[in-house]
Amino acid sequence: MAGSSFLSQTLQSITTTKMQEQDKRRKTFETRKAKLVESAEASADDRTKLAILLSGFRDLSSSNKGVWYVDEDRKNLVQNVGRYLEQSSRDPSMSSAVLRQFERDMHQKLGQESQRFSFADLYYRLLSEWTDAKSAPIVESERKEEDLDGSFEYIQKYTLQNLKDKFSSVVFTPLETDEVKIDAYLSSLFDDDYATELLDSMRKQIADFGLHLKQRATPFDRETLRSCIKALLTNDLLNDDAKMTLSEFSTNEDVLDEIADVLNLRFSDLDNWSWEADDGLFYEPRQQTNGKYRIMMDQDILQAIFLHYIAVCWCAEFKNGFMLLTLDKKFWVGPNELTDDERGRHFFFTGSYPYSTSGMAHEEMNAFHRTFMCSSLPSSLTDESDPYGEDSDPNDETSTGLGIRQMLLRQVATNVIIRQALHGDVAVVQSDLQWYATGLPHATLFAVLRFWGVPEDWITFFKKFAEAPLRMDPIPGQDVRVRKRGIPITDAFEKLFGECVLFGMDVAVNRLSEMTLIRFHDDLWLCGEPSKCASAWQTIEGFVKLHGLDINTSKTGSVYISTTDRNVEIAGKFPKGPVCMGMLQLTESGDWTIDQKQVSAHVQQLKKQLGQCKSIISWTQTWNACMGKFFQNTFGKPANCFGQAHVDAILNTFADMQRELFESHKGSVTEYLREQILNRFGVEDIPDSFFFLPEEFGGLGLQNPFIPFYVLKDQLMKDPTDRIAEFLKEEKAVYKTGLEAFNALSDSEKQRRFTKAFDGNAKYNFVLDEPFYDFEEYTSQREMYSGALQRAYQDLMRKPSSHDIRLTNGIKPWFDELKQSHAMGWNDLSSENKWIMHLYAEELRQRFGALSIVDRNLLPSGVMKMLKRKKVVWQLIIWD
Repeated sequence: MAGSSFLSQTLQSITTTKMQEQDKRRKTFETRKAKLVESAEASADDRTKLAILLSGFRDLSSSNKGVWYVDEDRKNLVQNVGRYLEQSSRDPSMSSAVLRQFERDMHQKLGQESQRFSFADLYYRLLSEWTDAKSAPIVESERKEEDLDGSFEYIQKYTLQNLKDKFSSVVFTPLETDEVKIDAYLSSLFDDDYATELLDSMRKQIADFGLHLKQRATPFDRETLRSCIKALLTNDLLNDDAKMTLSEFSTNEDVLDEIADVLNLRFSDLDNWSWEADDGLFYEPRQQTNGKYRIMMDQDILQAIFLHYIAVCWCAEFKNGFMLLTLDKKFWVGPNELTDDERGRHFFFTGSYPYSTSGMAHEEMNAFHRTFMCSSLPSSLTDESDPYGEDSDPNDETSTGLGIRQMLLRQVATNVIIRQALHGDVAVVQSDLQWYATGLPHATLFAVLRFWGVPEDWITFFKKFAEAPLRMDPIPGQDVRVRKRGIPITDAFEKLFGECVLFGMDVAVNRLSEMTLIRFHDDLWLCGEPSKCASAWQTIEGFVKLHGLDINTSKTGSVYISTTDRNVEIAGKFPKGPVCMGMLQLTESGDWTIDQKQVSAHVQQLKKQLGQCKSIISWTQTWNACMGKFFQNTFGKPANCFGQAHVDAILNTFADMQRELFESHKGSVTEYLREQILNRFGVEDIPDSFFFLPEEFGGLGLQNPFIPFYVLKDQLMKDPTDRIAEFLKEEKAVYKTGLEAFNALSDSEKQRRFTKAFDGNAKYNFVLDEPFYDFEEYTSQREMYSGALQRAYQDLMRKPSSHDIRLTNGIKPWFDELKQSHAMGWNDLSSENKWIMHLYAEELRQRFGALSIVDRNLLPSGVMKMLKRKKVVWQLIIWD
């Protein structure tokens, strides 16, 4: 990696200075050590040898000199051994064997210091290679002619040109849709009096908001600007140069004040706003972290801030309005609740009232409102959610795309298990809209905005935004054309406009098919009763056609699981294709398996990309991003609903992948890297600990893909279906207990129950003569009311906690020393690093005399931090 493209001159200077300092220490140490050993070996007796070694060791410069804890330890060691040596001059009981052991200890410590200096030198040589633009690739390309139909560079240009041509053919060609029919369709979803009243109230709210927003006198100030800048720095709207400028703006209050003045003036004249881009807004393909290219627009920085503020204000308003609709039980169709009569019967027979908060349906609706519903829309300017993030935290399941998808995957898997066990059949449908934001018809967009009550003056503003002057040519003013379809992607307006249109789909599926559609922007998921899923899918198809949208058939599929014969008529309504989340695929039997064909394709791609790396460190970065992150996420995070078999499948897949990647090295990544380091640097005999040790301790920080799963493996349910069998057994036992308790009631006790259940209403007297209700009635709405089923659902949804390696007494003091020397002890380590550090602790102590290899004062921490932040991009995927 070229230093000029990534490392600042200051960081390079610091790195060079530290490298020179450690090299000077190393050479001084080795020279003095050689003389010391030679002098000691020339001595005639053990006492003299030890005295010479001790004196020399005290004066030698250690690799981590200056760390008070280490210096103090060396001082105490020399002092103690010196006193023992003095004792030996007069005490006959002090044998030569004891002195020779001290001598061997001195030689070992000198050897350990040499090892530390040697590996510090290797570390800096690796860093120098990483910053050298002239470094040769790890493996020279061996592509045959048939691979990729020729050279990658040619295919890239050819395919990118296809992408640009496709983009142009879509965005500059209007697609006319029938605004009257769209309005009539959406209106039909609010056809009853109560729904009409709700819609009218929302429209008034939207209109009032539009009026009040325009009346804001000075909406921009320092804090508002900082919030906008922070958001723009986290998405891909702006190019790297613009982001760098924005970052500098955020720390300069004088600049922020000037920007606020300019944008407040612009806002006060909102009706006359325009793009002010006669030369055209340049659109270019940019590669994302997942390797795919997207056509992105270069925006003026001030314009981007201005538009972001307006869009997010509208996003928050619409999200609030949409949320109120979904929370309204009279409007939003949810699971059927018990009638008053049914609740009375339940109390009469059991002595208690059922509560809907005790059911799995309650859990799923909570997740819908808390996480899934309009997840793309920010709630405020300070909302840091990232529902699109390819590089986001998969453990954050409320605001990041990866995390939300992992939660959805668990919910679908759990629902499949429960529904299959209770009802015998379940369907799952997955789909996606083709080029949704890019190809959104403007006629559809403005029809929908008008339907929701957006005032005409704002429609005019939004129309000017959508009809931007674009050019695909890098030359300003060349071939400028007005956009007639679609909106800029990764822009806050994409979230606003996209959600306003697709929330209509949410309402349609709910009101017409009595289901709740789970949607991430334009990714669509249905799971539940097959007949309802089939109806919902037909609703989606009708909605898509009317609004001028397209189904992405390559990302659309269904699975109809049934313990009996499938209903042929229902099955015929489902879309063809697999159901996948990442590389995890749902089978017809209801199991989730890893798509090995897809894995193999990615392994071949990874092998080529690793071979193109020009340094060991960049190779390690690529490995960590792919094996340590990408594959772990796409295989699905372990959870009880997948059981231990899922983890075993992941571990077996990783083993197969490494055998394929390192076929000539017995599948060992360490043996492969040892060979590469030997060939490139001439260094051999490298311990395993050097590869896996965290960078903070002087290791490469190579991630072991097996360990994150071994720390969880024993915490999972072995077979998730056992949990449902346990629930069914519990349910029958509770029913039997209730039956026996009811039959034991006296007539007077039954009468008291009857009075409380039905308020003594004589028309229900027949209940007094009924036997305990049958098991079918008892279980008819268990998803809504069963606390036992809710607990089973929660157990299946649960992610395993880490089962950490236990710190043993024998090596505990070593981690206490690490805490002193590196400010990181055992409790500061992650579960994976505890595993690594404990596994290699003995090797580290024997080889280096400590649990670290390179002193932290010599490590270029600034470079390392930037190294960790650098994203690795899949290179060989162009677009789809």
